[in-house]
Amino acid sequence: MKIWHAIEVEIDRTAEMIATAHLWSHQTTGIEVSEDPAVPARVTLRAYFDAAPSLDRLREELLLSLRQHGHVESELRRIEAQTIADQDWLAEWKKGYDPVPIGTRLLICPSWKRDQVAGTDRLVVEIDPGMAFGTGTHETTRGCLEMIETYWQGGAMLDVGTGTGILAMAALRLHPTARVIGFDNDPEAIEVARENAEQNGLGEALDLEVNRLDAYQGERFDLIVANLTADVIEPLAPLFPGLLTPGGRLVVSGILRTQEESVGEALRQAGLICDSTRPDGEWVTMAWRGTEDQGVSP
Repeated sequence: MKIWHAIEVEIDRTAEMIATAHLWSHQTTGIEVSEDPAVPARVTLRAYFDAAPSLDRLREELLLSLRQHGHVESELRRIEAQTIADQDWLAEWKKGYDPVPIGTRLLICPSWKRDQVAGTDRLVVEIDPGMAFGTGTHETTRGCLEMIETYWQGGAMLDVGTGTGILAMAALRLHPTARVIGFDNDPEAIEVARENAEQNGLGEALDLEVNRLDAYQGERFDLIVANLTADVIEPLAPLFPGLLTPGGRLVVSGILRTQEESVGEALRQAGLICDSTRPDGEWVTMAWRGTEDQGVSP
């Protein structure tokens, strides 16, 4: 029987994304996220590995990453190694993932449940939950999907930091003839997104690129979606208005509710107007609008 090695990390929500990215950089094969309603400010991540990683190295590098991103070491509450029998964890892991309805039109479905939703009227995006973010179950992804359904009327869309590609794929499901670009600065993320696009029959329709936001200067998009983190969104704020069509929308997430004011101020200073906010747990997703003369030369 195969034995899986796991690292369990208990961490404050404020540092959840940093810990998740850190575990993926160490080649985890999948991450489970669990919460304790009695302690809503914390989250537990269990990352699985084919071979036992160095716990000391993971702890040391995670603490360094926290410091580099302006966090304090005490936000890491616990990190420990575990071993788990294959038949035990895999069966339980799959049990925990059911198709997730989003808004009124979308359905995010793992591959092993696809037959169960064959008769649905919803638009299905098939994606297996290997990553803690980007599978429709996390508040930030769910918030972005709901905003896309609300504001996306077709045209051109840019998915900033596309990750698994779920947001870009959902946009194409909603408007199959639209132009949708998803980019990431991580080549491995783009490979994952391309595999997911092929799995959904969208490989030819979806543009997926290794790139940076400033590479799109001179282009215009009806919708830009950036499910990132507050410390990444704020420096990018001045670039967004010039990429929007007149009256185009920007959707941002990956923002803790305690960071909403700071991110909002950066986007207001860039000349954008807030249309709506959607809090979900500790997180918030926001929709912003360019002015009607946005991007139009005088």
